[in-house]
Amino acid sequence: MRLPVLYSFRRCPYAMRARLALAVSGTTCELREVRLSDKPAALHEASAKATVPVVVEPGDRVIEESLDIMRWALGRCDPHGWLERDDPALVAVNDGPFKHDLDRYKYPDRHGSEAAAHRRADLHSWPS
Repeated sequence: MRLPVLYSFRRCPYAMRARLALAVSGTTCELREVRLSDKPAALHEASAKATVPVVVEPGDRVIEESLDIMRWALGRCDPHGWLERDDPALVAVNDGPFKHDLDRYKYPDRHGSEAAAHRRADLHSWPS
């Protein structure tokens, strides 16, 4: 039996949450760690966006968004009831202001930012 293939990058927060849901659900995948500067042709063939994470199921169904991957995996097995606690506002904060500050903290040269200022960003100052 062919396993689903997960294209991932170890430091990508979107790939992290997809991998977390896969682990919690007990979903086994073939992991293909991607070097973002040299993405494999198979990833480009599976997804025109060629961003991670991407799951390619046997039968070639492609799931291209981390939240969709989470819902797919947890739909198979959700031992902690995570789907019952879906929180769009929390996701919006994590995908918006938090990710903004995280990127500027991790890669200050790329963004022309002061890393320490973004590390100190106050969660409570972000919109809820």
